[in-house]
Amino acid sequence: MNQVIGFIYVLLAGVGFGFLGIFGRLAFQSGLTVGELLTFRFFLATIIMILGLAILKPQHLKLNFKQIGICALLGIFGYAVFSTLYFKSIEGISVPLAALLLFTFPIFVNLGAHFILKERMTKRQFISLIIACAGLGILLWGPLVVNSLASVIFAVTAAVTYSIYVLVSGRYQKDVAPLSSSLYVIAFAGFALYLFHQPDLAKITTLTAQQISIIAGIAVVSTIGPLTLFLAGLQKLSSSKASIVVMIEPVVAAIAAWLLLQEQLSVLQLFGAGLVMIALVLNALK
Repeated sequence: MNQVIGFIYVLLAGVGFGFLGIFGRLAFQSGLTVGELLTFRFFLATIIMILGLAILKPQHLKLNFKQIGICALLGIFGYAVFSTLYFKSIEGISVPLAALLLFTFPIFVNLGAHFILKERMTKRQFISLIIACAGLGILLWGPLVVNSLASVIFAVTAAVTYSIYVLVSGRYQKDVAPLSSSLYVIAFAGFALYLFHQPDLAKITTLTAQQISIIAGIAVVSTIGPLTLFLAGLQKLSSSKASIVVMIEPVVAAIAAWLLLQEQLSVLQLFGAGLVMIALVLNALK
């Protein structure tokens, strides 16, 4: 039952992350920059979590010094670095290529889990990983434009950074309340992103109603929810298994863009999405 619950948590996290592209596209169309979106996203998510926990579960506001340190590392060198590297990568390479390179992270997670955490990969997991990677390749295949070698390096480094985030979370936060961990990871990520991008905070007072709703949506749907659910899932699943399940994210992103933004989705791409779904079912079976 724990395995089933963990699978559902990670699957829902992947769905929430899948809407990042939708919110991002709407945010950029509304005039927000990358730095503003990332910083305001994490700042608002932090405020919402502090207020919510203070009212409903104040005990989750406290963490011991060691766990705060781990959350700081995950937020600053994990999530903030990963987010920045990914957005930097799409400045010099096509979005499909950036996504393909980013989603090599389950390979790095499985290698790290096997050689460092001694989590032995089952034959079924290995097959499901191969099928999922093939499906994503078909789903995300598009013009693979490379204008900058540095951008390719950024994308691969983002994948490695995210894999380290998954492995460290799975190893060192097994006994931490997911809400507590999410709060501190989000807070430290927001602080690091502000220092890196240095957006004009005065712009908060001039945000339009549309921009506020977009930032609120990405803060709740694609930040607080999935970050918390993913950690909760990692407490019940191995890092290697969870990394395969969360590959539902690009499938949700593609289908959401098709339904909400009227982007084209070919029969071949639907076939790729189907392969990913088959891989997830295979991975869920015992």
